[in-house]
Amino acid sequence: MHLNKFYIMLSAIILFGFGCGRIETESEINEYSICLGEFVKYEDADLFKSKLDFELWDKLKVKTTEEKYFLIYGNYITSFEAGKKALELFNKKLINNYKILHNEKYVFDEFSNVLYIGRYQGRPSVYIYNMVTKQSKLFWSRWGRKVVTLNHSRDRSYAFFVTALGFGKQGSFPYIRDVRVYRFTSLTEQIEELDELQDGLQVYTYWDVKDTFKVNITKTDSIKADLLIQKIYSYQYQGKSEEVNQRFFSITKDGFPKPPDIQPKLISNNNYKVIRTAKLDADSYVYLKELKEGSESLICNFTGTLYNAVWSNDDRYLFLIIRNKPVSRNGSSNEQELMIIDTEQKKLLVTFHGNFFQNILVNGNFLFYETISNGEAVIPVYDIVNDDIYDVIKMPGGCGINNLNK
Repeated sequence: MHLNKFYIMLSAIILFGFGCGRIETESEINEYSICLGEFVKYEDADLFKSKLDFELWDKLKVKTTEEKYFLIYGNYITSFEAGKKALELFNKKLINNYKILHNEKYVFDEFSNVLYIGRYQGRPSVYIYNMVTKQSKLFWSRWGRKVVTLNHSRDRSYAFFVTALGFGKQGSFPYIRDVRVYRFTSLTEQIEELDELQDGLQVYTYWDVKDTFKVNITKTDSIKADLLIQKIYSYQYQGKSEEVNQRFFSITKDGFPKPPDIQPKLISNNNYKVIRTAKLDADSYVYLKELKEGSESLICNFTGTLYNAVWSNDDRYLFLIIRNKPVSRNGSSNEQELMIIDTEQKKLLVTFHGNFFQNILVNGNFLFYETISNGEAVIPVYDIVNDDIYDVIKMPGGCGINNLNK
């Protein structure tokens, strides 16, 4: 009798366990998942799951809410990482459609949605490119306003862009009118106007550190005609910093201030890897040093000047832009190169040749880069892992990752 009671209790526990499923931890609830479907009945979700590739099953589960059931895959700390994995599964044809889920709500896919600048009715505006559909659509445009710069945060959770009513040259001096600063927050999918910086002579933008965006605007002094004032505004993810730094220039003594030259990043993000160049005759040789191992390897060589060096977020890939390469004897004008280096394998993967390479955007295992095709600025999307041009973004009047100053 006691034995029968034991079996009954054991069966009840087993049934209870299977009926409720694994309880999600608080960290899992706050993480991001790939949602493959939304259903009214549990049976429908389970049936849909049974039709998916067996390769997915170990990370699939049904998330239950009061009104519906979500079939989700995996848990990731950011929308970017969830989107990165989702696109990988999509390109392998393991899934057909998906959304990113967070706290039972669909959120912006920071990986598959990439902002860039293109023209709408002739004025520079912000567009969004979707890596799943390979289609672009207008993201932000306002009558009369022109987008001057667009800067993405490294983790893609924010983007800042600066606009003006107009810019150009009057006489020998540039001008820019009614400068304004905007911020896009991917979590809320909101665009906010942060600041009005009024008129100036020139403006340029950059990331000072990974979470501080800076806008440098040059203005004339209201009293002294030969005095220029540079005001440097700082913006964190949360908003504007109250502190505004200033620098003063005398036109007669110092000349007109120029934006600083791009400084190639020779040290990796985690500070474990360093590159150095050594020049011999007309060639420069690139060495990669592993600080932990104390080793150094010759990676590649080039003829010309190192214009920029950019690392992927995980330091797996290094991208070099080379300029001022001499014109070859046969008359071709491949004056610039874009090199992609695998720092783990310590080898050069591919070199692109062309007459223009400017800004690049590293998006996981994909590289967005600017170049010129048939006289217009385009953005090729290169799949590093598969060594393939995934797509080429084209817009009437050209397009750019950070600006349209081509």
